Amino acid sequence: MGNEVILRAKQVTQRFGGLCAVHNADIEVRKNEIVGIIGPNGAGKSTLFNNITGMYKPTEGHIYFHDMDITGKTPYEITKLGMARTFQNIRLFPTMTVLENVMLGVHSKTKANLLDVILKTKRAKREEEETLKKAEEILKLTGLYEARYNYATSLPYGYQRHLEFSRALASSPELLLFDEPAAGMNERETKELSDFIFKLRDMGYSILLIEHDMKLVMSICDRIYVLDHGEVIASGEPEEVRNNPDVIEAYLGKEE
Repeated sequence: MGNEVILRAKQVTQRFGGLCAVHNADIEVRKNEIVGIIGPNGAGKSTLFNNITGMYKPTEGHIYFHDMDITGKTPYEITKLGMARTFQNIRLFPTMTVLENVMLGVHSKTKANLLDVILKTKRAKREEEETLKKAEEILKLTGLYEARYNYATSLPYGYQRHLEFSRALASSPELLLFDEPAAGMNERETKELSDFIFKLRDMGYSILLIEHDMKLVMSICDRIYVLDHGEVIASGEPEEVRNNPDVIEAYLGKEE
């Protein structure tokens, strides 16, 4: 785990009319680090994720990726810079195969233009071959290679999640953002997810995740940020966050 900060959100605030969903949030992710964002429902976790990935432009504050101010950039621009995310609700292309879903992710980094594709130029053919090869390598990594010709929606739920991870990897990101990756998974699938996230970290990826499964978060994260009512109320290593009185109060309420 390095000390180089690759993502930094500074004083990020997001207002929707009179509602303040995120208020002055500061977070950072270092290279080869697994960082979790937790908090009760409605704490502002997904909104902050959407700020980071360009879905929402923050009302105030800035987001930096490798010291580049990416505040207000589009999701497509941010993906090209080296960030990829998954969503809480699985978003696959149901009429495409597993392989085609991943190849679509690889295409976000290709250089051939529409004319190249129409004219079937050498560049287009070469990139298509490279895209296929990379997609197959990713599916071997995520354990879906044998199912590559199956339709995406024919996969069991846990494997559909793995397909989403595969598609995120397809854009050659440096930072992966997982939104509730364990949602809907059983205990065995969650253990497989945990092993997979460690594997990604060992391969050099940095990971930022939102997750409700506290057992998973506490077992895999290097550091954790806790949001409550849009504000970061605690941050640190799992053990210190677990024992923080403000965190306990946010989850369990204050004793009368």
